[in-house]
Amino acid sequence: MLTRVIAAAAFATLAIGSAHAGVITNGVWTPSGCGAAPGTPPEMDGKNQTTYTRSAKDFQAWQDKAKTYEQCLSEEAKSDQSAVIDGANKSIQSINDASKTFVDAANAAMEKLKGAAKKSN
Repeated sequence: MLTRVIAAAAFATLAIGSAHAGVITNGVWTPSGCGAAPGTPPEMDGKNQTTYTRSAKDFQAWQDKAKTYEQCLSEEAKSDQSAVIDGANKSIQSINDASKTFVDAANAAMEKLKGAAKKSN
């Protein structure tokens, strides 16, 4: 349970850990390998057929750029998420392993001390 909680917290903070890791600024994650965001879509100008057609073409170009950016953003976010969770889980496992090593040594020492106490009685 502790592993899941810490891994979730690590994901929430999105620590940098992969080749194309995103960046967190003021609590907002942005991708680092996707180029510029597409910005706002163009406005529809329906004054006449010419402006309508130009607006539709401008929107299509924006939409194509936005779709490419969105796909890159999604892939980079998944990569970052995996790197953060894997890193957090490895750190947690290391802590758990170190704790188990100590507890095992303490239990062995306790048994040894109990054995020594019985011999001295």
